[in-house]
Amino acid sequence: MLDEITQLPSRKAFFSHLKEINLGTGVIIAIFDIDDFRFVNFAHGYRIGDSVIKATGSHIKRTFSKYFTNFFIGRTGANQFSVVLYDDVPKVRIEEVFNKHVRLIKFKLKDEFIRVTLSGGVSSGKDKYQDIYSQAEDALYTAKYQGKNTIVFYGNFVVRDTKRFREVRQKLIEAIRKESVRPYFQPIVSLRTGRVFGYEVLSRIFYNDEVLRGDYVFSVADSLALTPEIDKILFLNAIKYFGSYKLFFNLSMKYFFRELTNIFQIAKTYSLDLSNVIFEVTESQKLMQEGIAISIFNLFREFNAGIAIDDFGAGYSNFMYLKKLPADVVKIDGAFIRNAAKDIKDLTIVKSIVEVARAFRIRSLAEFIEDEETYRLMKAIGVSLGQGYFIGKPEPEPKEVRVEIE
Repeated sequence: MLDEITQLPSRKAFFSHLKEINLGTGVIIAIFDIDDFRFVNFAHGYRIGDSVIKATGSHIKRTFSKYFTNFFIGRTGANQFSVVLYDDVPKVRIEEVFNKHVRLIKFKLKDEFIRVTLSGGVSSGKDKYQDIYSQAEDALYTAKYQGKNTIVFYGNFVVRDTKRFREVRQKLIEAIRKESVRPYFQPIVSLRTGRVFGYEVLSRIFYNDEVLRGDYVFSVADSLALTPEIDKILFLNAIKYFGSYKLFFNLSMKYFFRELTNIFQIAKTYSLDLSNVIFEVTESQKLMQEGIAISIFNLFREFNAGIAIDDFGAGYSNFMYLKKLPADVVKIDGAFIRNAAKDIKDLTIVKSIVEVARAFRIRSLAEFIEDEETYRLMKAIGVSLGQGYFIGKPEPEPKEVRVEIE
C-alpha cells in the first residue's frame, strides 16, 4: 500500500507495519511534520505543493538511509512523515541529524525556489507500539507549541503537563463532536453617539457544563489544528444573529486559508448576505506579502464582507499596509489604549493611527476601554469606535447598550 504522491508506504501500511513488530523489539518512532504547509499550497499552487510533499519524503528517506541502517518510513498525514528506527541510536544522534539535515529543507522545483521547516516528535520503547506512536505525537504537539522548527523527545517534558494536554485535547474533541461552541457577543459602540455599532463574536467552548477557558485551552486547540473546526461551529451557530448590526469574527492567521474555505462554503450553502459581517485579520509576515494580501482581500469583497485589521500597531503592522489594502476598520492594539492616559508615547501612537485612518476613510477602533477616563480620552482624540469592559462584557445574546457621558 503505497501513497500515491510520495510512493512511500501509506498511513495504513505504516500502522500495519507497527502491528507486525515482535513484542520486545526496541524501536524509536519519530514523526516529522512540515510547518505551515498551507502557505506553500496557497503561494505556489497545489501542484507545486504535491511536489514539495514528494521531495520532502524523498529527502527524509535519503537522509535516514545515509545515517541509519535499519528503519521503516511512511507518509502518515497530509504533510507528515513517520519513521520507525530499529537501531539503538542515542537521542543526541537523532537530534544532530534533524538539526543539520531535516529541520530546514530547500528545494528548486523548475523555476520555483522553496524552503520549508519541519517539527519533530520522538519516543521509544519495547512494546505497545501504538502507545509509543501516541507519545511521539504528544512530543510533536509540544514541538509545535514551543514555536515549531524544533524536535522534542517524549519524557523531556513534564508528565503532569502531558496528562493535562491529553485531558484538554479529549475535552476539545468531545466539544467539537457535539458542536458545543457557543457565540458570545461583546458590544462595540460608536464613541460619537454611544450607541451600538456592532458586536465582536467570541467563542465559548463547553464540555458538558464546564466552560473551557484560558490561553492554554486555545493553545492546545491551535497545536492540534482544531481552531478551524471551532471557528466553523462558532460561525454556524451565529448565523441566526445576522441582522442590523455588524458582527466581527476573528480569523486565525495560522489556519487562515482553511478558515476562509469553511466560511465561504457556509456562505454559499446558506446563501448568506455577509454585508454586515466584518472579518478581523492580523498582519502576518508570512501571509501578508503584498500580492497575496491584495488577492485575499479581493475575495472578501466578492462576498461583500468587511475587513478589520486587528492589533494594529503591534508586530509587523505599518502604515503602508493601510495604504495598500482596502480595510474598513483598524483595531488599535490594546497595549497602547491601556496606557494612553498615562503615557504620552502611547497616546501619540494612538493619535497618529487615528489621523491616518481618518485620512484613508477607515474607522478606528479602540480595544480594552476599561474605565471612563479612557473612554473620554479616546472620544476626545477622534477614535470612531470603542470596545471593552467599561462598555460591555461578552454576553450569550447581543445586548443593547448605550454609553451616556457628557
